[in-house]
Amino acid sequence: MNAQKSISSTALRDRYRDIYEQRMRGLPFINPELSVETIGFRQFEGFEIGVLATPWFMNLILLPGTDVDANVDQGRKIEVIFPSGAIEFTTAQDDELGLYFSAVLFSSVESIPDQATARGLAVAVMRELFEPETKTKTLSRRSLFTAAEHPDA
Repeated sequence: MNAQKSISSTALRDRYRDIYEQRMRGLPFINPELSVETIGFRQFEGFEIGVLATPWFMNLILLPGTDVDANVDQGRKIEVIFPSGAIEFTTAQDDELGLYFSAVLFSSVESIPDQATARGLAVAVMRELFEPETKTKTLSRRSLFTAAEHPDA
């Protein structure tokens, strides 16, 4: 087993800020109103879970909280059960960070008007993630935007 040390949300944020500065800035699909930010990270069953917002995507990120086997194939899918239900994550391997898992929230963030809205969306996602599952609950893109506009709703 090739063990990897845990990754912090700060290291994740810093890595994606570097990626933005070195490779992404100025590309046509970048939303210049957004910046790289890690939002709402908290502990969950030996992992750290939160949202990574960038000017080109928003993903739910699961960071290994303890030593893990770093030999997991990139692209492998894992299912994690949260109070709100199951979410499928994809394994990612980064040369600097190592192993982590991500689930796409927004593959494009062009319609998000500003960083405050992106932050509100992330907070709403994290709140919904830990709400018990109900049969009538549906989480739509529209409901996320509404929740972001009214975070105490």
